Amino acid sequence: MYNKYMRIIYVKNLKSKETVQIVNYISKSFPNLKKSTLYKALRNKDIRVNDKKINENIMIKNNDKIDIYIKDNLLFDLPKNINYIYNDENIIIAFKPQNILSNDEEKNTHNNNTQNYEPTFEDLVKKDYNDAKLLNRLDRNTSGLVIFSRNQKSYDALYSAFKNGDITKEYIAYVTGYNFQKKHDILTGYILKDKKTSYSKVLKEKVNGSKQVITEYNVLSINKNKDFAILKIILHTGKTHQIRAHLKSINHPIIGDSKYGINEINKKFNKYKQLLIAYSYTFKFDINSPLYYLNNKRFELDKKIYTNILGCE
Repeated sequence: MYNKYMRIIYVKNLKSKETVQIVNYISKSFPNLKKSTLYKALRNKDIRVNDKKINENIMIKNNDKIDIYIKDNLLFDLPKNINYIYNDENIIIAFKPQNILSNDEEKNTHNNNTQNYEPTFEDLVKKDYNDAKLLNRLDRNTSGLVIFSRNQKSYDALYSAFKNGDITKEYIAYVTGYNFQKKHDILTGYILKDKKTSYSKVLKEKVNGSKQVITEYNVLSINKNKDFAILKIILHTGKTHQIRAHLKSINHPIIGDSKYGINEINKKFNKYKQLLIAYSYTFKFDINSPLYYLNNKRFELDKKIYTNILGCE
């Protein structure tokens, strides 16, 4: 699918006659690449500019060609091993960490260029199970459990279950503010997405283009000193950015969320990716479903993964 040992990028979008340091440009192009790895590649002459090997942080300009000989696991900070929660002949449930696309149906900016194709979580799982097909996507910076089918019958059953609300999805969210009027509530509203900015707002009344959203929360714990709370979220509808936008609408945005959160709060906790984790699934398949045997089973992440993230719970 892609060459994991070399990437080719072309310098673009600089101002006329502007130059930038190559380290800064590569770091911006591959934000998960560690600076120490990048400088090591420079020292080893594993980076070329316009087909010439370099070993210094040179200045580059528009249309320069950069060849990068760094393996994908380092370039994209891919997980070394995948945490499989459950696996049988029909389905796989696995933990997706932050910083990785779920699959190539998301905004994979290099999707049409095999040299620069960004590996996805589905790609990694397919290396272990080539029949795996992703059913549910999480945002790049949302971690948690995702489900794969292993054959067409299980795919159809899972697809229908997601569509009909027969799969209960639970999340953990670390949110700004601890003062909740209700420890448990079911929030309703209408979500409206701005196609240009991909920013969604939750409105009280329905307007053209909006869709109903229902988000249930339970306050699990609060921290008055640090002014945050930990919530359990249950999705009753599944719209893009639903949890993030709905919590924003009640003035409890998720800590670390660069799109819907508060910059000052993110800086305070030194978190710049949303602290939102898909941690549990339960199924309610029809008795005639090939996956009926999964009913009444709860598939959940180890609590060590989603507790004490801020170190002060």
